[in-house]
Amino acid sequence: MKNEDFNNLLGKTRNEIKDDLGDGFNLHTSDIWTYDLGKTWIGRRIILSLRFENKKVIKINVFKTFKRR
Repeated sequence: MKNEDFNNLLGKTRNEIKDDLGDGFNLHTSDIWTYDLGKTWIGRRIILSLRFENKKVIKINVFKTFKRR
């Protein structure tokens, strides 16, 4: 998965993101929301990170990690 796969989320509000991806474990007032997308074949977690500014998504990052949080 790449950042380009989620470009449709740019400019959306928190409520629109919640409708598309669900609530997850994100605090509604937080500027950074994360979603667990899955795992790779060696067990690395794939994470989608969304950064909000002025109540809209301004940055999307997809990364892989072994860390738990």
